[in-house]
Amino acid sequence: MKKTVKKLTAVGLTLTSVMSLVACGNNNNGGSNNNASSNKEVTKPDKFTVMVDSTVVTEANGGQAFYKYLGELTGLEIEWVRPDHSNYYDAVSNAFNSDSIPDVVLLSSDYYALYAANGFLWNMTDAWNSSETKKSGRLIDTAENVLSALLVNGEDGTKAMYGFSPYRGNGCCTYIKKAWLDDAGIDVSKVDGVTMDFNTYYGILKQLAAKKGHYVISAPDFISTEAPYTNYLPEFYQQASYTFYKDSSGKYVDGFSEKAMQDALQRIQNAVKDGVIDKATLGQKTTDARNKFYSTDASSESGVFSYWAGTWANTLMTNLKSKGLPTDLIAINPIKELGTYVERIAPAWCITTSAKNPEGIFKYFIDTMLDGGDIQTAWEYGAKGTHWNDKAETVTLAEGKGTFEYKEGEFHFLPSPEKPSTLMSKNHIDPILALAKFKTADPGEAKMTEAAKKNGEFFAKNSTVATPLPMTETLGENSTDINTTRNKVISEVALGNMTVEEGMKLYKDRVGTAVEAVLKSLNETKKSK
Repeated sequence: MKKTVKKLTAVGLTLTSVMSLVACGNNNNGGSNNNASSNKEVTKPDKFTVMVDSTVVTEANGGQAFYKYLGELTGLEIEWVRPDHSNYYDAVSNAFNSDSIPDVVLLSSDYYALYAANGFLWNMTDAWNSSETKKSGRLIDTAENVLSALLVNGEDGTKAMYGFSPYRGNGCCTYIKKAWLDDAGIDVSKVDGVTMDFNTYYGILKQLAAKKGHYVISAPDFISTEAPYTNYLPEFYQQASYTFYKDSSGKYVDGFSEKAMQDALQRIQNAVKDGVIDKATLGQKTTDARNKFYSTDASSESGVFSYWAGTWANTLMTNLKSKGLPTDLIAINPIKELGTYVERIAPAWCITTSAKNPEGIFKYFIDTMLDGGDIQTAWEYGAKGTHWNDKAETVTLAEGKGTFEYKEGEFHFLPSPEKPSTLMSKNHIDPILALAKFKTADPGEAKMTEAAKKNGEFFAKNSTVATPLPMTETLGENSTDINTTRNKVISEVALGNMTVEEGMKLYKDRVGTAVEAVLKSLNETKKSK
């Protein structure tokens, strides 16, 4: 019997659809029936496939060395499948629509919920509960919050854990260049550590725009491609929800239809019209948005950027320095109307129901990611001898960017294979976000910059974890049409081609019936629990 998942879309203006996913139902037990038996002997798996995006060091950046090093540490034989990052979910959907479904796949929250609800993912609840990592006593205080967000509905409607994340999801905060404030004559004390309201914040943005003569913000599109969706323009979206959510009464509602979203779209339209937000934000890639923040061309440089917290705070400063630009950045408090920044639901490592030995893959691959020793070091920092080392040596960066001397036993990063003028900083697991501590000390802790640690602590203090949305068949069938229309409304209103009222009328006319059907399915699911 064939199983079909009809549609899902990633919510950016460049849509990624999961179309006609087909898998053999015979291999799919779904629900809580595919748990590992506590009495079953778990054996090390034979060769298995792993599909992952570029959050694991890419092959251009020493990926092959990492594969070899991890293989030596674990004794596992892994076939790595590495699609292009920008087309990752197209590749994922194509794989699930073929006879080559990977044994392990890394999924964002939307796709995780979809595949779990349709029985494509192995239920690892029992495996996690009996895992060495859970029993280790090394989990951080907020680990339960992260893992609770991974409890989603399976094929039988029962919530369970169909994936594992070894790190917090992280999120975006808003950075303002101190040099821009200085140029505009704005006292830093009015911004740093102050909880502004929107009018105050927007007034500052307009002052910066007037001083520079062009836009202040150039974001990676007007809407993000994964939950919480609004994270690249948080001060403008505020409490508006892009998608469906459960309100304070416990009922699912459509956030996009609410007044909060209408007000948000008006703020964005005003900001584009006022020259505060770059019109080229529409469809802009993250790399292009970052490059404008680093730009040495005064006519294209941006001065305010909502981007990832923690290690990225240091990365932004490092890149500014490499361009000869001032490096001081101020991470502002969430504005009053926003309340808190939002931490995304962490991407999940999932074992598919095509895997022949899911229990073994969990025990020897997933559970070892946070072993508190050499394997965790590899996942956090990469391959010894390629990405980091602890031997006495002299390390020289390309382009005359610096030379460093290290003593025997001193942990240090090596030049990035992809960009040898800079040092490596991390692999897949950001050490600031890891869900478990090392058994002794983190070998790379001394190399974590104060800027990264300080910003990571700032974000943890000023954020809340996003709430997962359950997947229903009706939602899966209608997501593409609904999100395509949402994105059209956002883009047309942002650029001033439609009024907010016209945009909302278009939304209701095109997908109003579908929205009502989805809400009905979500609220029926809620009642059945």
